[in-house]
Amino acid sequence: MSAIKYRPSIDGMRSLAVISVLLFHLDEKLLPGGFVGVDVFFVISGYLITSIIAAECQTDSFSFRRFYQRRVSRIFPAAFAVLITVLILASFLYTAQDFAGTGAIAIAAALSIANMKLMVEGNYFEILPDAQPLLHYWSLSVEEQFYIIFPLIVYLAFRWRISRRLFIAFLTTLALVSFIAGLMLTATKPTWAFYLLPTRAWELLAGCILAIVTTRPQTSTPNATPSAPSPDTTPSKTAAVLANVGLVLLVVSFFVIHEDNFFPGWIAALPVIGTILLIGRSPNAHAWSHRLLSRPSLVHIGKASYSLYLWHWPIYCFVDYTLLSQTHTQRTVLKIILTLVCSFASYYFFEKPVRSWLNQPRKQTLGFIGFAGGVIALVAIGFVIRTNFYIDAKPDTISRGGITINANVNKPVVVLMGDSNATMYGLLMKKLANQYNFRLHVISVDALNPFPGSPLYRDSMQFIENEKPQAVVFAAAWAQCLEHDKTLLSTALTQIRQHAQHIVMLTQPPMLPQHATRQGIRDNGMNPIYEDDFIANLRDITNRLLLTLHDDQIHVLDIESHFMNPDGTIRFLDTNRKLLFQDQGHLSGLGTELIRPQLAQTLRTILASHTIAQSANPAPKH
Repeated sequence: MSAIKYRPSIDGMRSLAVISVLLFHLDEKLLPGGFVGVDVFFVISGYLITSIIAAECQTDSFSFRRFYQRRVSRIFPAAFAVLITVLILASFLYTAQDFAGTGAIAIAAALSIANMKLMVEGNYFEILPDAQPLLHYWSLSVEEQFYIIFPLIVYLAFRWRISRRLFIAFLTTLALVSFIAGLMLTATKPTWAFYLLPTRAWELLAGCILAIVTTRPQTSTPNATPSAPSPDTTPSKTAAVLANVGLVLLVVSFFVIHEDNFFPGWIAALPVIGTILLIGRSPNAHAWSHRLLSRPSLVHIGKASYSLYLWHWPIYCFVDYTLLSQTHTQRTVLKIILTLVCSFASYYFFEKPVRSWLNQPRKQTLGFIGFAGGVIALVAIGFVIRTNFYIDAKPDTISRGGITINANVNKPVVVLMGDSNATMYGLLMKKLANQYNFRLHVISVDALNPFPGSPLYRDSMQFIENEKPQAVVFAAAWAQCLEHDKTLLSTALTQIRQHAQHIVMLTQPPMLPQHATRQGIRDNGMNPIYEDDFIANLRDITNRLLLTLHDDQIHVLDIESHFMNPDGTIRFLDTNRKLLFQDQGHLSGLGTELIRPQLAQTLRTILASHTIAQSANPAPKH
């Protein structure tokens, strides 16, 4: 066990950090810079973990197995419990697409790479929040990546008897490099700077450096029993003043830092310096900041801060996602109540007892096995969710048939082709493939051009020419793709019909205006939603063009009536107030289900004609 002395004020700091994060996520107007509470956690973590490792290294009692046992018992049981709970609730509350997205981020969270997954998805402040219940796992991933490497650095420094001054200089150099890298990336790739360990490591290293600076080197006589180091507890009015200044800096940072401050840039130093000063050299009794943070109520919250951090965000997400028509006050009260109940119940009845149980030395092997098993299980579950609830092909697989459903050579073949407006039908097409026993190839790809002249079209045609399917289901953002050259469509259809017996096209559904988001509805209420006049006119012209192409080989399904009310408003929710749209231009799984009867009838007719043709022209016997 570590020999560092418990400091109630550090739990008070945790309390301050988690409350700031909770308030920011509750309503950023309450505390514009509350998100820097995560930076406070980074500094505290670096300080405490380094203090423990240094203390054990000086007494020659450090063990990597023991260190990682403590990490496993401290971090992963509660984190895994929240992951599992989120996946279960998301299966009931989310659209298929959002459930699939939750499964994907659950994989990354289980593997402690959620920060890298989110880095490629977008800006922390711009990602649709209520559909990302595991967004906050990015900070856990940063920490766990750091602690894969850092304990070895401290261990080797003590093992090789590197002087404390040299070691501090080395850590300071690493922190400066990380800080400078953060400054540079914040200016060019702010999302990378926000999520990556190399640009965040300086915050953890700041706490690590403080731990080394404030830990007394061990002194002993040749025959003396080694004793654990102790922090410098020399009373100091200067230390008290610095601690008080640190608290002021920290509180100020919660109010002066905003999302648009190019964070984390130089301004991230404000909460980091504040936290360093607040932790200081000792638990100085002269500092009113330490007396304030040592109050039992704040210490109590600080002890449960990990559970509060884990539970608050998914609760906020689910409440906002499902209770669109409730007032802001009603949702806020519900969020607070559910967060407090779930978090403290989790802390007292799960996190604390499980941590204590797994932390026993004889439970080391069991803890590691349980951790590995939990990771494997969550990765497997997340993969199944991601692949089964959102069907989208990768660009490099298109010429080989993309994603195949019912891979049986004797079954009739249907191909789903297009861009994201085709991909949104992937799950529905999979259900129809299983119901009507045909082989489905999904070769649609999000955000790529599916018309002549593009690599996606070239690869799609290569597969269609080789496979000669019974039907090609073609869907796209017709209005936008064909706005400047409508001949692209006739060229594509002429080439496709040479190799496919039938082509099924679905008209483009209405597009929501920019304010018609879930957040917009929460802010402005359930007001009538109208399509933008320019977009509506453009889409109407293009859909009418599609309808003129209908013949015996080309089947055009007009789906607009499912999503437009007689008064010209867009039907955004179904009768159960569930979302019919995934985003501004795409339908949700419930939305595509409204089209199922039309699409199923068309495919049944096509497949029936194929069966009749096969019966009339049976394959020759050999």
